[in-house]
Amino acid sequence: MNDKLNGYNGKILFVDLSKESFKMKDLDPNIAQNYLGGTGLSAKITYDLLSEDDYKRLKEDHFSEVNPLIFATGPITGTIRPNSGRYTVSGISPLTGIWGEGTSGGYFCISLRNSGFDAVVFLGKANKPTYVYIHDGNVEFKDASKFHGKDCYETQKLIRDELNDLKARMACIGQGGENLVKYGAIMNDEGRVVGRCGMGALMGSKNLKALVVDGKERVKLADNELGKKLRKEAQAAREANPMGEIGTLLFTLYGTNMYLDLGMVSGDTPAYYFTETEFFAENLTGKTITEQYPVFSYGCSGCTLRCGKSTVIEIDGKEIESDGPEYESVAALGTLCGVFDSKPVLIANHLCNKYGIDTISCGVSIAFLIYLVEKKIGIEKIKQFLTDIPIEDIKWGNGEVLCKLIEKIVNREGIGNILAEGVRIMAEKLEVDPELAAHVKGLEIPMHEPRAFAGQALSYMTGCVGANHNKADWYSAESGTVNIPILHIKRSKNRYDITKGERGIAKLQDLRAIDDSAVNCNFATPKLEHIIGYINAATGFNYDRKSLMNVGARINNIKRLISCNLGITRKDDRLTNHNMKVLTSGRTKNVKLDLEENLKKYYNVRGWDWDTGRPTEETLKELGISSMSKII
Repeated sequence: MNDKLNGYNGKILFVDLSKESFKMKDLDPNIAQNYLGGTGLSAKITYDLLSEDDYKRLKEDHFSEVNPLIFATGPITGTIRPNSGRYTVSGISPLTGIWGEGTSGGYFCISLRNSGFDAVVFLGKANKPTYVYIHDGNVEFKDASKFHGKDCYETQKLIRDELNDLKARMACIGQGGENLVKYGAIMNDEGRVVGRCGMGALMGSKNLKALVVDGKERVKLADNELGKKLRKEAQAAREANPMGEIGTLLFTLYGTNMYLDLGMVSGDTPAYYFTETEFFAENLTGKTITEQYPVFSYGCSGCTLRCGKSTVIEIDGKEIESDGPEYESVAALGTLCGVFDSKPVLIANHLCNKYGIDTISCGVSIAFLIYLVEKKIGIEKIKQFLTDIPIEDIKWGNGEVLCKLIEKIVNREGIGNILAEGVRIMAEKLEVDPELAAHVKGLEIPMHEPRAFAGQALSYMTGCVGANHNKADWYSAESGTVNIPILHIKRSKNRYDITKGERGIAKLQDLRAIDDSAVNCNFATPKLEHIIGYINAATGFNYDRKSLMNVGARINNIKRLISCNLGITRKDDRLTNHNMKVLTSGRTKNVKLDLEENLKKYYNVRGWDWDTGRPTEETLKELGISSMSKII
């Protein structure tokens, strides 16, 4: 442990999988203060690791061995701040070819936090399937050949049995990651998932089956009494305003899927591959599923919401306790594919978890295929990849085919081999109009309609990883759930027009970058002074509002710089035409998005060059970012 730092282990572990070797390096206190931890620290490590030649190699091969895979926690992880049980995984995304990241909750994060390291950086590629076991200050490389081909649930049980270490926690991949499905996911604690950006595929490309950690270290905090004081204040405020707890109660009762019908009413939940926003919502809501099936609740470490759900369903005559489903999964695998029977949606969600693939990208990819078939676009090309699925069975509402396609995606069989690439490459391989593919920078659009909130659309266009609702949940600002006027984060006068709200988008992105670097869940957003206070209680860095928000801006700009080095320009900051089409029904009827002027204003706020899309030298200098990376 580095005695100069509070809130940190003060060590970074670099693991060379090719050589089965490792080395430990001290965490620079200045880097900790400037980038916090989590995705911020991971971006800084990545930026300093990659050379100009590395960027060239990564442009040609996203799975190149120079691609660093980084697991990290932050100074808030596992502290007294509510909802602080979270960790991050970062790297260059195999799906998008630019900066990629994901976060997950559960309890693995606590073991990782107590491992003695603030980040574990994997480089190279193992010669055979391998898992890495960190315990008691040791780093062991274990043969995982016998676990190759096992799903996420089997893998966790089998490795735990082999180690006979009941305290060990792990993050692992299933067949999705092994078979390099571009949106392969990483699972920990049975059902918590790092879903977006294909970090599971990156893990699979390195022959890394699992990271197993039995952490026993304890991290010294700067002022835990301050943390306790802030928590008591928050609790008192909640008790004084019981009506404010309704949202928390709904989360606890129905999980994130409590939003499905609310989303439909506001035009925020997409259906039929983003062509409609009206549907039979009541068939798939959290309330309906709770009435139809046994549903159990759980929470991540330090959770005050307990939005996690597991649902008992019958598959092939056998009862299965399946994790979820989350709102995003129900909408992606249900409404977007026109499936409104809960049973196949639950089974599809279980299959994605079991095999380890992102439900959002998976659902969007399948919905894209159905849309093409329904519209009779690219039919002859599609038929070339179909083996045992009649093309007439690929249609809205066919839950059986939905599940069959997931199996094919995971195994990269027939049409599944095309779907496994994501919608951008699907359009290319199926030789259809690329403007029909619903993505930003290669990352599929999530289940919050761009046309419902212009601010959400702008956040997708400019987000550090592409279209990701967690990197700036502007729909939360429009609903009043997140309201920080001093940062210009507030409800718009007209949610279809974000003019004069561009600064608020940037500030919410910066705030979420702080969340993902601290690291904590962003489902609960405390008062800004409490956000600052909890981080100061852990670190003793004495941030004020300006200095902490500068950290968020610095993090987003260094991620942008990495992506620009990989070829991103201003021309990539856009929605494809499919998600700009004017709808003829629903709450977003006749909404026409035109965000070019908003994008210009956003660039001015950020200090990005309009011609290149890169942060200007002035911006980089102001944030203390070198325009040239250095090799660690």
